Amino acid sequence: MLTLATETGWSEIYILRELPLSRALQYRHVILRRRGFWTLAPDAAPKTQLAKLRGALGKLFDKVLSR
Repeated sequence: MLTLATETGWSEIYILRELPLSRALQYRHVILRRRGFWTLAPDAAPKTQLAKLRGALGKLFDKVLSR
């Protein structure tokens, strides 16, 4: 909340009561990225992600890909 209030000038009351949580999180993400901070760790390579999805979804995943 302090990051949003400092960057935008909005009051705590506005941030807590009026601003939707999803929008507040997006603004926070943008502010921190602009300052050079990561808010999420970078994901694995696409091939690794694909292998994980195949393992988790099994035959259903193969059916979707074969269409």
